[in-house]
Amino acid sequence: MRAAVEAGHTVALATSAGVRDEVGPELAAEVEFLAVGAMPMEFSEDAARRTGADPFHPGPELIGEIFGGSRVDLGGDETISLGREWAPDLIVAEMFDAIGPMVAADLGIPWYQVGIGPATPAVITEIERAAASRYRDAGLDSVEPLGYIDPCPPQLQDPEWSSRVAVLSLRTQAHRRPRDMAFEVPAFADPAKPTVLVTLGTIFSDPDVLDTTVGAMAGHEVNVIATVGSSMRNPAAGDDGSRPSRRPDGVEVHFVPFVPLGQLLDRADLVVGAGGSGTVLGALAHGLPMVLWPQGADQPINAARAAAAGAAITVDSGDEIFPAVRRALGEGTFRDRAQAAAAENEARPSPADVIKEITQGPIAG
Repeated sequence: MRAAVEAGHTVALATSAGVRDEVGPELAAEVEFLAVGAMPMEFSEDAARRTGADPFHPGPELIGEIFGGSRVDLGGDETISLGREWAPDLIVAEMFDAIGPMVAADLGIPWYQVGIGPATPAVITEIERAAASRYRDAGLDSVEPLGYIDPCPPQLQDPEWSSRVAVLSLRTQAHRRPRDMAFEVPAFADPAKPTVLVTLGTIFSDPDVLDTTVGAMAGHEVNVIATVGSSMRNPAAGDDGSRPSRRPDGVEVHFVPFVPLGQLLDRADLVVGAGGSGTVLGALAHGLPMVLWPQGADQPINAARAAAAGAAITVDSGDEIFPAVRRALGEGTFRDRAQAAAAENEARPSPADVIKEITQGPIAG
């Protein structure tokens, strides 16, 4: 969106009204916020009621119902009407979004799909399956995207995946705001120690899991920055009262509320997290090794691919974090693989290149 604005295009983001306060500071001032559709927890819980499945540990079928079924039912018609009013010339929809492609079909305009991590063909098939009846009900025919915009470095991508449409490589970037957010982390008493960033993302930031993860740093000669803010599953996770009660002996820990990931990665030597796509792609873009304890959703896939790339160690319990951190910091191969991914990523087309490609003409790479 930022690159499109800088190229002189008129840009809007269509998403739930309930995230306006969180999303607004992340957008360029020129991006119009179009409030439409249900909140993620609303359509996820609706799908869970329909299927009886756990929305925090979904399989492909439930994910299909969440994004291709419930989300469309609770916001599709409204978004199509808004699309007719706003009248875009081009739509870019992320890989789990079934509504953007419906708007494109209704308006007869081109659209591109953009990945958010390793491709998940089984999941996308289920989303398309669930959305098919919604296309029929709306009197629409589904239309293939003109291309798939892929921010996933080849080391992380599923080697068995092949796209049925043209793939446009995109240089991945850790999330930053248009202007860096002002925040203070007190100076560590011994800044020469490696800094470990502990972050569980915006969905699974459970205080107990965070407590266990930070506690696993005990006995390591490290400094720790740990994020506690912005959890969809636990809305109070960023409150002062929910900060972990146990601090590891001998380790200096500074807790911070939500801060754009790119600013935190600038200070880190190792990332310990749950394996969300933003964390994994951002850490690789910075050339940082990872220790990943997946909690649900697509995190096991992301973590497995990062481990297969040699840039991460995946653990199944909090007890496994301590030895994994020792290996990740002590064995240089993990950092070497992460830095190789970062170097390859840096050579990929920038967001500005991709905007030019999808609005004007071809790019190299």
